[in-house]
Amino acid sequence: MEVPVLPAMKETEASPAQGATISRAQRMLDALPAIVCVLDLTGPRLTGHNAALVRALGCTGEELLSRGVEALSAAIHPDDLAGLAARAAELAAARDGGVVEGELRARSVERGQEERIFAVRAQVFTRGDDGAVREVVVFAEDATARRRREQGRDRRGALLAALCDRGPVLMYAKDRDGAYLLASRAFEELVGATPGAIIGKTDSDFCPWEVASIYNDVDNLVRKNGAPFEAEEIVPQAQGDRTLYTIKFPFRGEGIPEGAVAGISVDITRVKAAERERETARDELIAAQQDTIRELVTPLLPIAEGVLVMPLIGFFDSARASRIIETLLEGVQRHSARIAIIDITGVKAVDTQVAEMLVQSARAVGLLGAQVVLTGIQPAIAQTLIELDVDLRGLITAGTLRSGIAYAYPVVQAGGGQEPRSLRRE
Repeated sequence: MEVPVLPAMKETEASPAQGATISRAQRMLDALPAIVCVLDLTGPRLTGHNAALVRALGCTGEELLSRGVEALSAAIHPDDLAGLAARAAELAAARDGGVVEGELRARSVERGQEERIFAVRAQVFTRGDDGAVREVVVFAEDATARRRREQGRDRRGALLAALCDRGPVLMYAKDRDGAYLLASRAFEELVGATPGAIIGKTDSDFCPWEVASIYNDVDNLVRKNGAPFEAEEIVPQAQGDRTLYTIKFPFRGEGIPEGAVAGISVDITRVKAAERERETARDELIAAQQDTIRELVTPLLPIAEGVLVMPLIGFFDSARASRIIETLLEGVQRHSARIAIIDITGVKAVDTQVAEMLVQSARAVGLLGAQVVLTGIQPAIAQTLIELDVDLRGLITAGTLRSGIAYAYPVVQAGGGQEPRSLRRE
């Protein structure tokens, strides 16, 4: 059933041409997704509507004309229904063309009785013979999705504002001229600004010129590359320098000025301090391990008062040769040794470097008033020493460690030394 747009004129009362116009206008209104209806305030009663209202209320056209106001009232939220009388009073006092706007909540049969939010616009439609408003035309558009988006944006805005006010993270945004658009409270505290005072200012307002210039260059680099920039930066403070990890990136979006740059900085001063402490502890551990290794690869054993034994094994390089001499001299001095036995039974091969190390050891120990006894010389090593024409003067040699010890005890007990010589292999 078609319901006339102008309730005062039905198709049966109009000429054929007028009826066609009314029918065409009704079809146009029925095609609209928004609700359109005419209310007679004197009734009150519903005198016209489009198909969108039929779908929303789940009634037939005849039912709406007979009980339309009742059906509308049943669908509208009770809290919003109470305010409609005041809106009707506004319309009754309105001039022609006057508009009253608002929002209301109503259940929609078309949406499975889901409560929806409608943006409503009403204006004077007809007046009676006395000039009083008789009918008003109402336009209602489902604004639920829009309102939810707005509420979501409002909520996100509130969350962002809370994050900026309470978060320990520095957040900020600048326009293409470097003027601040946004600054978190932590950032304001860092530069000593009161809340909101930094907005519209630039880095040069609170930083030395050379520092502000660096910040500006980085901002321009971000604009040019259109990509994030990450770096660690040192910020001088009266209480001590602070280290920040900063990410700057292009700031784009609706309502954001072209060329804007945003940044997020996290204070990593404590993290860097902890890293330095770990590095120091690691270095100390490595040093201790190296000391232990040196002690293991260059052991020095006091076997009697005034007698030390240093058994050597493996291969040698310049670093190890230096450690051997250093350890030997320290041991002789610390133990007031008279005899230092170097046993090379476990040495696989002797080259010029090893031979020089042995000679240097003997000479150095001799300067401390002690003697070096070299034991464990294998036939192959003896042949190598001869081929290398090594001068072993100052060294007492013995075939075995046992014979070297046997030599050392009488010397120490006698309280003196003997001329360097070779001992018979036992």
